[in-house]
Amino acid sequence: MKNYKNLVPIGLVVFMGVGIYSVFANAATENSDYHAYLKKARKDAKLEVIEEAVQYYGKALELNDSIELRMEVGELYADQGWTSEAIQWGESIISKYPKESAGYEFLLKEYIEDEEYKDCFVLRDQAKARKAESKKFDELMSKIDYVYEYGFDAYDEVSVYSNGWCAVKTEDLWGYANEKGETKITAEFAWAGPFSADEVAPVKSEKGEFYYISDTGNKKIALQNIKKCTDIGLSSNGILVAADNEKYGYYDPNFKKIVGNYEYASAINGDIAAVKEGSKWKLIDAKGKVRGKDSYESVILDDKGIAFRNDRAFVEKADGYYLVDDKGKKIGKQKYEDARLFLEADGYAAVKVDGKWGFVDKTGKMVIEPQFADAHSFANGYAAIKKNGKWGFIDENGEIVIRAQFEDARDFNDKGNVFVKDGTQWRLLELLRNNYK
Repeated sequence: MKNYKNLVPIGLVVFMGVGIYSVFANAATENSDYHAYLKKARKDAKLEVIEEAVQYYGKALELNDSIELRMEVGELYADQGWTSEAIQWGESIISKYPKESAGYEFLLKEYIEDEEYKDCFVLRDQAKARKAESKKFDELMSKIDYVYEYGFDAYDEVSVYSNGWCAVKTEDLWGYANEKGETKITAEFAWAGPFSADEVAPVKSEKGEFYYISDTGNKKIALQNIKKCTDIGLSSNGILVAADNEKYGYYDPNFKKIVGNYEYASAINGDIAAVKEGSKWKLIDAKGKVRGKDSYESVILDDKGIAFRNDRAFVEKADGYYLVDDKGKKIGKQKYEDARLFLEADGYAAVKVDGKWGFVDKTGKMVIEPQFADAHSFANGYAAIKKNGKWGFIDENGEIVIRAQFEDARDFNDKGNVFVKDGTQWRLLELLRNNYK
């Protein structure tokens, strides 16, 4: 019986030896098969027998999957111009290897090739979330940063975006489009002004009646106590500007006059407005008190009828335009031939010097040198500029990001959309970087 005790471990050793030999033998066989499949796949690929090549690549991947081999298959599809298959394969790569930047680079390249730009921006978000971005990926994305498409609707004339709405004209009547350029308030007005934060907009009916509407298009505020209304303007913090027989004043929502008997009155913004008395202009506060000691030849107004924003106004003296604060104090010594009001806090304003337009900040510092034939102030990161007779857009570094190609242009809204005139009609240009979801 003593010898049987030694037979058990001896048997285990022999069995384990056979098992280990079997494992190594199987591994060697699989390795041999892998290289055989890979060799056959590459040979078929070189001969452009693509379906056979893909079949053998698949067998090789079953034995030894790797990002490198998957990329090789992807490039095979791409080289053959099989974009649809390349895209599907690229999507499988990032699913299998979600942390590998190479898969995202490949798939992005194929999306761009197929002009699937919205998918590019979705992919960028995925790569960022998975920390799989790379320098090459970013370089590819930079090529499509300012790719855009047009909205469906077209208009004869447009105003500017204000609190999510833009007045748009179709034939002889005005209505309103939403931030996507879609008509949501029917064109039924002879004139339509901007919506304000008070959620009302001034309009004039076909019969010549002035009143304020809500975003449903229905009358919200009716005029009272005005004998002959000849104009109304933007509502600001419940203060309405209106003209009674061409004399302007400020009113509460019940049209009780607060102050005013002016030749003209701007909308109030930042507690400041511009008014014209006789032939001269002044800055006033919401109570009608004059700010500063100076009077002016004119005050720059924006398309909403506002004279003051970003704590600044542009006023005209006999020798040119100057940048001033809410008390009429000059900011800097520079004078301008013309100017556009700031459109946003801490944005840049367009100014004209020596026949060319450039941009200043609120301190009066020239941040983009005068070089354009015309320009708008910056809105939501971009400014419309005119060059060689056409309009395009620059970023805050002064770089042209959308080439000058349009007959006219408005200002970007906060959704990355802007109305441009292409030919005889206005259409909404939508930056896909802001409109891909």
